[in-house]
Amino acid sequence: MSNDTHQSASDMPHIIFILVDDLGWNDVSYHGSEISTPFIDELATTGVRLDNYYVQAVCSPSRASILTGLYQSHTGIDRYLVSEEPGCLQLQLPLIPASLRQNGYATHMVGKWHLGRSSNACLPMGRGFDTFFGIYGALVDYFTHIVSKTGPTLSGHDFWDNGRAAKELVGQYSTHLYAKRAEEIIASHGNGTVKKPMFMYLAMQAPHYPLQVPKEYLTPYLKIKDPLRKDFAGMVACLDEAVKNVTMALDKYGIRNNTVIIFSSDNGGIGKHGGSNKPLRGTKHLYYQGGIRVVGFVNSPLLSSKVKGTSYNGLLGAADWYSTLVEGIAGGEMNVNQTDGYNMWDAIRFGSPSIRTEYLHTVGGNCNWTPTLPFRDRDPKNVPSMYGTIRHGPWKLMIGDQMQQKVSGNHDYLNGPNGVSLFNTDDDP
Repeated sequence: MSNDTHQSASDMPHIIFILVDDLGWNDVSYHGSEISTPFIDELATTGVRLDNYYVQAVCSPSRASILTGLYQSHTGIDRYLVSEEPGCLQLQLPLIPASLRQNGYATHMVGKWHLGRSSNACLPMGRGFDTFFGIYGALVDYFTHIVSKTGPTLSGHDFWDNGRAAKELVGQYSTHLYAKRAEEIIASHGNGTVKKPMFMYLAMQAPHYPLQVPKEYLTPYLKIKDPLRKDFAGMVACLDEAVKNVTMALDKYGIRNNTVIIFSSDNGGIGKHGGSNKPLRGTKHLYYQGGIRVVGFVNSPLLSSKVKGTSYNGLLGAADWYSTLVEGIAGGEMNVNQTDGYNMWDAIRFGSPSIRTEYLHTVGGNCNWTPTLPFRDRDPKNVPSMYGTIRHGPWKLMIGDQMQQKVSGNHDYLNGPNGVSLFNTDDDP
């Protein structure tokens, strides 16, 4: 449902959605991590922490659900995409930027796309973004901007500025580049160069593998014995600095008071690449809590004073952001034929009960195998005939083998008889 009255352009809030990559539950200091994240902590602890918030178990499906407002089973993206694939996120699906642009917003994307690149129509500026600065794929070197060659994945330069290969930026660390571009976009709105309200989707690469960071960020973590964890900690420290710089730009240009900042990880951390989800069971790729319950919060002067500095425990998922941003925060028209999400803006800003009582995490995806190969290369014998995960109230039902193995920094995995497990998430993380 749309609002009966529309806000004027000057009243429409700016929206910045910061999506970080592979940040685990135990990778921020406000959750007790040894990694110091003072600026992320400040935003989280003065805003509303989303403590019952879920995404998908791996990157591309989470991005698809966030931008479409659909469950993974409806987006058609059930695994991460590799560079040479002929397809992309379904072109008929409207995305948040296209709807916000129709409702008067200037739309910007900075960072990692990872939803297909087989044609111009598949790319960010073909899907509703006015500007794009960043990478189209994944596993891109933070300094050389070259895609790592893993298996069938193509290698080559992947860093773009509005469709132009930005090779002059080779050698510059991507987290720094993304923060700088975000600051420039904020300046253009703050100084009146762009007169429309701003939507910025700031999709950071960090702290996703490869574990690379300028040496100065490692200094506070030299006592960490695990070299992977040490490098990961440095990447998170640099990410935290980037969040600070973006926030300070909002203050500098006088638009912080009318801005909503949303922060989310795209999935849980993964121990073999330095992340930690303690005390949650599981890891990226899996639908245990450690794979899908992630760090998330909303910070804005537009929040009610009674909810600032609190945790929101209502159920909320990636598919809810489309309705929340377009209909709730922007007060605009949805312009979609189908949505699996709910407008959670009033629930978040006033602390009212969640509209949502259940969430379909996955069905029809392959939850017992790490999805590194295109469909054409999969062995049909390895694909289970029935699998899925659904949440109802505190209960989570999981069907299908969940990779019975140990992952560094996580609990042993549990599987019920015949691959069926039921968890009470209030009592068992």
